[in-house]
Amino acid sequence: MAEPLKTLNSAQLAWMEAWNAGLSQTLQLWRHLFDLQQQFLCQAAKHQRSHVEIARGPALTEKYGKRAHDIDPERDV
Repeated sequence: MAEPLKTLNSAQLAWMEAWNAGLSQTLQLWRHLFDLQQQFLCQAAKHQRSHVEIARGPALTEKYGKRAHDIDPERDV
């Protein structure tokens, strides 16, 4: 006579081992992905653009030595 409980137990054990193996592979994949993302973000400070200040107006050195927002009424009339 067939033993249904033994067959069911072995099927559940095989399913649980497969689920455990899949879960461990998934967690290893996520860990590797997070490590790669951390390395990428650590390198971002080296490869960022330098900040360019916008013109403030009254400084004499803005826009290649000319004041940026001056209006010359004799020239612009």
